[in-house]
Amino acid sequence: MKITFFVFITTFLLFISCNIQETIDEIATFNIRNSIDFTVPSASGINLPLDVGTPDVNTSSQQSFENNNTRADLVENVNLTELTLTITNPGDRTFSFLKSLKIYISNDTEGSTLIAEIQDIPESVGSELNLETTGANLDGYIKEDSYSLEFEAVTDETTNSETDITADMVFEVRAKTL
Repeated sequence: MKITFFVFITTFLLFISCNIQETIDEIATFNIRNSIDFTVPSASGINLPLDVGTPDVNTSSQQSFENNNTRADLVENVNLTELTLTITNPGDRTFSFLKSLKIYISNDTEGSTLIAEIQDIPESVGSELNLETTGANLDGYIKEDSYSLEFEAVTDETTNSETDITADMVFEVRAKTL
């Protein structure tokens, strides 16, 4: 009887502590969403590398930190969880013109870090492309006011016009709360 009671109490306390930790983790975890529009120039060859940079992306992270009851110095970890590219022009273009794609994030203080990539893009792909994220810790980029993206692509077919693309990103932020 005493053993059963002890097991019950131990299990109950373990359950309670796990729920408390999950609640703390939820309070201290939030997302920052950023989007950027950029243009890929026409490509005149196949299997040629193509490097494209973007204008600076304003993070608006300070406002996100305030909205989530934290500050930049309390941020413990930032990871990119989603990166989706969408072709906005020309309307009939698909990502089949690319063979592979790597995306890097950069700023003046942190340098450049690979954040997402895709290899062997299928011919049947449409005008939206979800990339696999690397799980890199991106604290130093999101705490700053801005960053830029660099695209390293290999073409699979020629294009005779520019391609306008929107990159939508979701960063998961884990931080201590105030």
